[in-house]
Amino acid sequence: MVAFAITLGCSPQGEGDFQAKPDRPNVVLIVLDTTRADTLSAYGYPKPTSPSLESLAQEGALFHQAMTTDFWTLPAHASLLTGEYPRVHQATAETNRLPRRATTLAEFLGRAGYRTRAYVSNAWIGRDQGFGQGFESYIETWKSSPGARNDYQFDLAGVEAAANWTQEMAERGENFFLFLNLNSAHMPYSPEVTSLVELSPEPRPIDRTRMLRKVKGMWAYLGGAYTLSQEDFGILEDLYTAELLMVDRLVGQLVNSLEQQGILDETLLIVTADHGENLGDHGMVDHLLSMFETTIRVPLIMRHPSSFPAGSQRKELVSLIDIVPTVLHITGLEDRYPEITARSLAHPNPTVREFVIAENDRPMNGIDLMQKNYPEFDIEKIDRRMQMLRTDQHKLIQYDDGQLQVYDLAADPTELDDLSDSDAELASRLVGMLEEWNSLQETVAPPPSLDVTDPELREQLKALGYLE
Repeated sequence: MVAFAITLGCSPQGEGDFQAKPDRPNVVLIVLDTTRADTLSAYGYPKPTSPSLESLAQEGALFHQAMTTDFWTLPAHASLLTGEYPRVHQATAETNRLPRRATTLAEFLGRAGYRTRAYVSNAWIGRDQGFGQGFESYIETWKSSPGARNDYQFDLAGVEAAANWTQEMAERGENFFLFLNLNSAHMPYSPEVTSLVELSPEPRPIDRTRMLRKVKGMWAYLGGAYTLSQEDFGILEDLYTAELLMVDRLVGQLVNSLEQQGILDETLLIVTADHGENLGDHGMVDHLLSMFETTIRVPLIMRHPSSFPAGSQRKELVSLIDIVPTVLHITGLEDRYPEITARSLAHPNPTVREFVIAENDRPMNGIDLMQKNYPEFDIEKIDRRMQMLRTDQHKLIQYDDGQLQVYDLAADPTELDDLSDSDAELASRLVGMLEEWNSLQETVAPPPSLDVTDPELREQLKALGYLE
């Protein structure tokens, strides 16, 4: 059992004007960092990568068209925890932080008397980046778990400690909000051999597999430091899906713990992801700079017996920003915070979204890295902002330099046929929808950018492939 050094934050209970109630459910929010929906057996992947999620979906609701708001960790988590798109919360690739003016789910629940705790394994969503807002304790497992050496061990330590904490809360009869970020599936893919062989027993070139296990991210690949073949992409998929199986078992471990504690049915349990991953799709690896379905479509499963009928298959278009209003609705707090309650997924007849949005600002960390390490690389290829508008059938990707991509997802689910030139009417209609949406959005000044200077943080981000 790993002992954590607990970092205490604010104490929301002292600020609230009403206390927790026995009839309010506990809330457990689990983010499977870097998990694309179509590589989970719960979503039809042919290998059994997610038996725990399959069981969970049979007891709750599985959302087939859940979309993130950006293709990387920091802005997507900010949307998940605030219910706002990146242009509002302003935790972006240009700021590297969640502004203090944002209000998080932990703050909403803490004011209502909930005990709040987080265990996070991804260094981008640390306390220094502002993500500890509202949590009584915010434990960054990558630096608070003695003896752990990789993402899986950080995740395991977090799950074990979380189970102990929920047991303590159950014994005290206190409502709690637990947030878990599990980073096992993030590059570099280094699964246990047993999980790899269990899912993909076929032989692979040993030396090449060892090399691919060390690939950290896309920047060196983008700079031409190495090339990848179709066989390499297949090996990467084998490694990645083996890591999915490992993290799925961690989810099952926590769910079993809640059941043994007798509080599972009294808990709103949400499992989702911040973004997906490219495994050779569109010639890309990792998840940065991609607004394709491989990185934008994420799993979303919700379990709460009185809110979601067992085995529900939800086909409507939803966004990560819907999670905060859903939690506030189920916990009976939506009247306290009416400004963000328009899209609860637990309403009997939830409002159907015409479209969802994803957006990314200039990738400043990547630009800096490429300029330093690959000076011949054309920075203009990546130095631009992106927006995506996704309807039930169509997708628009628009860059601030005027480039467009348009796809018919019904006819072309792998997004290989760009219709921006051949179907000008469709492109114009989608651009018009995005322009109208942009015109209605509040203009929010971004906070000063946070420079990543802490040596420990920089080393961890280097290990994940974000910095060099």
